[in-house]
Amino acid sequence: MSATIDFYFDFSSSYSYLALPGIAKLADDLDATFNWKPIVLGAIFQSMGHAPPDPDTAKGRYVWHDVERTADLAGLPYRWPKPFPFNGITASRIFWYLADSDLDRAAEWARAVFHASFGEGRDCSNPAVLGEVAAAMGQNADTLLAAAADGAVKAKLKDVTSEAMRRGVFGAPTFFVGDEMFWGGDRLGQLEQFVRGE
Repeated sequence: MSATIDFYFDFSSSYSYLALPGIAKLADDLDATFNWKPIVLGAIFQSMGHAPPDPDTAKGRYVWHDVERTADLAGLPYRWPKPFPFNGITASRIFWYLADSDLDRAAEWARAVFHASFGEGRDCSNPAVLGEVAAAMGQNADTLLAAAADGAVKAKLKDVTSEAMRRGVFGAPTFFVGDEMFWGGDRLGQLEQFVRGE
């Protein structure tokens, strides 16, 4: 059995980070290919008049606790990055630059940025931090940071964000199998059943 699954995410999405173990498991169990698609979730929120939950509200306090609890149950290291939410646009542009020539290396970049952000609590809106992540991967930090300013790379991120909006994405992570949408890492079980035809 095999499947192709579109995976829309924002680097500042804690729930996208929490979904990574489930994605890896499904990739193995279903022989699935995940199309990693970073987007600018803030632009989608703005278009819808949405905003991330305020941590000083009942919903915000719950979300923060839920994220920490979910990470703990999954055995994932978790530290809230400061600031949070952070601007993941540069990291996303670098992803699309890498993806143009090597999709596997782009996915490796995404996992490394997520780990630095939420596993270590580092500020991945900071180009210096992204440079350190790049160097740890054996990539040339200057090359990647310069690529983030390239017009074609900027346009790619905007285009994929617009694509996500057209498909009805309103949060992250969001997955598609064909036209069937699944929102949230906690829906990966349903996604698996759908792929298996159960």
